[in-house]
Amino acid sequence: MEFVHPEILWALSALAIPIAIHLLHFRRYQKIAFSQVAFLDEIKRESKAMQKIRQWWILVLRLLALSALILAFSQPYWPPTSTEDPDASASLSGHAVSLYVDNSYSMEAHGEEGQLLQSAQNKAAVVIEQFDATDRFQIVTNDFSGRDQLFLTQQQALERIADIEASPISRPIKDVLIRMGSQLEKETSKKRVGFLFSDLQKTTHTFSADPMEPDTNVSWHFVPELSSNTPNIWLDSIWFDEPLRIESRPTTLRVRIRHNARKAIGGLPMHLTINDERVAIGTFNVVPGMATDTAIRFTHGLAGLKKGQLTIEDAPIRFDDDWHFGYEVIDRIRILHITAHPQSGPAQAVNRVYQSTHGQYELTTSAQWSPESLAEAHVVIVTETPLTSSGFADQLGQFVKQGGTIMLMPTSGQYQPEIAQSLGLEDEGTWSIEADQVGSIASEHPFFKGVFKSQPERLNLPSLLEAIHRSPGPREEVLARTQLGYPFFSKIPLGRGSVFVLGTSPSVASTNLTRHALWVPLLLRMAEQSSATPIHAEKLGSSVAWNVASEPEDTESVTLDGPMAPKNGQSPKSWIPEVRSTQGRTSIYIHDLQLEAGHYALNFSGVSVALWGLNQDRNESDHTAFNSVEFKSQWEPWGWEHVDVLQTSTTGLTQMIQRLEKGQPLWIQFVLLALLALLAETYFLHPWKRSSSNP
Repeated sequence: MEFVHPEILWALSALAIPIAIHLLHFRRYQKIAFSQVAFLDEIKRESKAMQKIRQWWILVLRLLALSALILAFSQPYWPPTSTEDPDASASLSGHAVSLYVDNSYSMEAHGEEGQLLQSAQNKAAVVIEQFDATDRFQIVTNDFSGRDQLFLTQQQALERIADIEASPISRPIKDVLIRMGSQLEKETSKKRVGFLFSDLQKTTHTFSADPMEPDTNVSWHFVPELSSNTPNIWLDSIWFDEPLRIESRPTTLRVRIRHNARKAIGGLPMHLTINDERVAIGTFNVVPGMATDTAIRFTHGLAGLKKGQLTIEDAPIRFDDDWHFGYEVIDRIRILHITAHPQSGPAQAVNRVYQSTHGQYELTTSAQWSPESLAEAHVVIVTETPLTSSGFADQLGQFVKQGGTIMLMPTSGQYQPEIAQSLGLEDEGTWSIEADQVGSIASEHPFFKGVFKSQPERLNLPSLLEAIHRSPGPREEVLARTQLGYPFFSKIPLGRGSVFVLGTSPSVASTNLTRHALWVPLLLRMAEQSSATPIHAEKLGSSVAWNVASEPEDTESVTLDGPMAPKNGQSPKSWIPEVRSTQGRTSIYIHDLQLEAGHYALNFSGVSVALWGLNQDRNESDHTAFNSVEFKSQWEPWGWEHVDVLQTSTTGLTQMIQRLEKGQPLWIQFVLLALLALLAETYFLHPWKRSSSNP
């Protein structure tokens, strides 16, 4: 048996006081002469003997009651059973205690004891207070800062717990255990204990196939913080209907919203701001068990870089209610038409389409090309291939991989082999002089969305006199086929861009396509679906590089400024990121920068070339958590035979810690013993009544 407060045992010396009183308390009896008392002598002797026995019993019971009370206040306990070597355990002095407080954004939810993070802080403080002032404490959070590796005094640990704030960073359970264990293993002279306070969120606390070996020298205790059933709704992703954004043109922003609501909720508000000006508002509904896809419509303003922010209203968890993004609005779509014969019929057919669009397209037709002309274009159309240098095909391939769009039309007889290979055309096919006709169109494909109001049963489609017969590649999307089954119009994804391939020459000698109603929507829709201006939105902590289709004159002049909506009138911060630039493309790496959610501007020599939106990781949005049984079962494949899950309130945690780390408390038993002793004393204080019977 050991004691939490052994200093109180000094109070046992007070037991000498009742003993002294008992021994020194002499009553003086006055003798009175009385006749004929000889017959009472025997009774007197017997009564006096019984009185002495009764007084001794009273003394013993009083001493027992007082001793039991003193022992109860000293909090005696049986030490816990140790699986370690008894000799080794005997040599340990004190505890080394590591406490992990999950401060991810999911801990902003509320449970039975208020906000989960605040509850975890309170419980961690209770745990610290149950240990001795001479013990050492390590406080770990998701930030993994340098001070997480320090062992603190009891008072310092309590102050550190009080200073913990919510963080956008989340950590899987394995990383946390490694962080805690690496410092605990250095404390070989102490008993090592680990406590983890977390909501046991399934999306965060994943158990990888690479197990962590159990550390039998550390006592691990998990204290779950369970949230209430309050639903959370969050923005998951956004996208535009069209890849290119053109000024003054109406557009539709698609929005995907996820949630964990258990019942339908309708009429929830959302609004969109562009460059800090609210441009659209809307509402949405959620249905249990499925994501919500909705849309918000507005009109693009003038050309330039735009910072957008979509916001929903969903208390009390607000970190995932905003989605920051950046994009570019262009004044027109720039098309480069490369052809060996600018005055030919096919070239003129292309020119007529784009010159009739009231300035929305800027067409440049040339038999020459340059890397600069490719960099300025959104779309490149290659009809009759000009005599070019050997690097032309490679430049076209790079243009597409970096996000450009190319439409390839063969000359009479073939695709130029070098160009076909560079653009991912696996089968160049053979030229066939055989009458054919376009037999089917994939009208349900997004490419043709809005082109056909309704498709008649007998649609008059272009006829062919000459065409290339080839087999489509595995990644090729065939948008139109001939009646003989060969691709007529296809889309091939390549890198971040696309290649559109026409299966015949646009000359009148090969087809009537240029005179058909299908010709115009094919060219316009192909141009509109170019991917030259993507939405820039990333998640905090992402290691993905930020890419722009331009190259700075000097990489040292590249800066990253943000957030672009500074708080309290402060100026935006500026960073110098890691830059890799090659062939007209620049990659920005931000993995080592301490950034927060908001908008950031990428600058080349002080001029903004792109805007990015950084958003909180949505892994913390889904609050689905393990229960105690599920959580324990996750450890079995790792070989962890025993995992303590202390599912209790703050008030009940004290006794649990005492029992687990201090052993079985005995103060209640000593209080009961004191009460029994006092009851027995009361009995002995009353005169004994002897019963007698006459013969």
